Amino acid sequence: MAFFASFSDFWGLLEKWAQEKPVYVVRYISDNLHYQKFTAETRDGIVYDEIRAVEPLKSFFFKIKQRVAEYPVSYSESGKAETEFIIVGAKACDLRSMEILDETFMRGEIKDPFYVERRKKGIIITSDCSSPKETCFCTLLSLKPYPEKGFDLNLSKISEGVILEVGSERGERLLSQGKELLSQASPSQLEGRNKNREVTLSKVKEQNEKFALSKPYRELIKEKFDSSVWGKYSGRCLECAACLSVCPTCHCFLLYDQKVGEGFEKVRVWDFCYYRGYARVGGGTNARPTGKDRIKNKYIKKFEFYMSKFGMYACTGCGRCIEACLANIDMRQVFKDLEAGQSSNNM
Repeated sequence: MAFFASFSDFWGLLEKWAQEKPVYVVRYISDNLHYQKFTAETRDGIVYDEIRAVEPLKSFFFKIKQRVAEYPVSYSESGKAETEFIIVGAKACDLRSMEILDETFMRGEIKDPFYVERRKKGIIITSDCSSPKETCFCTLLSLKPYPEKGFDLNLSKISEGVILEVGSERGERLLSQGKELLSQASPSQLEGRNKNREVTLSKVKEQNEKFALSKPYRELIKEKFDSSVWGKYSGRCLECAACLSVCPTCHCFLLYDQKVGEGFEKVRVWDFCYYRGYARVGGGTNARPTGKDRIKNKYIKKFEFYMSKFGMYACTGCGRCIEACLANIDMRQVFKDLEAGQSSNNM
């Protein structure tokens, strides 16, 4: 079911929604796209299509820092009533990341109450990509630069406005609040949307032709476990973990206790396997003592372990890691070098 709204009518919808719950939209801040809370001041300059925001979608659901317990008083943030919120402008790559995080935090034997609660309250309105960067490689992972499932609503920008496709009952309820602002999407409007999608899809495919592999990532990782390429790239890696910070699927965390007043609190923060002390245990033993061990672990986890356990790669091809890397390490080139059994000429 698809509806059409002019840009001004869609603003009207956003205003209606924002009266009841927080709404986050994508806007340019210092030449980069970021999520901002929708207000009268942020109404202008909303970006509907283009590319994913700098922040991964996980930051709404898996907080960077979170208090999870308090002593001696029993405390849990999961006991607090979370309010519903709306995210507008998430892309297909980030939507796929939520499937990956759901497997980790929601569908296993042990469920994360904080993630589950936020997931229930978050309404996701995705949008098509129209301006992929050279770093985007979703098509190498059999994904497309536009959402096909898993969204509450999907927004597709066309010349005269936006097409809103319903993907869930929650999305249908949202649109019911502004029926007078909507009309049924016409065949010509849907055709325009589909043409835009084909243009973007072709662009992403074309720019990634040189990174195509002869075999699946998982097989290559297993075959090249002892490759010297790992050492070549670890020699460049600064271990800053920027790539893991912006990765939409990385989900490692650290728990620590700290004194607060007369009591203590337990805090959870994001943690990263690139850190030298990540795998260190009592007595100083470290399962991954070298940079080579740590960089290889990242690829094994994303492309072998996760596939064997959940049937999907823990990578969405968003390209954030490539943009964030201070050493200019491109994940796509790492795989090409593994396949060739050599280091990159650009290293």
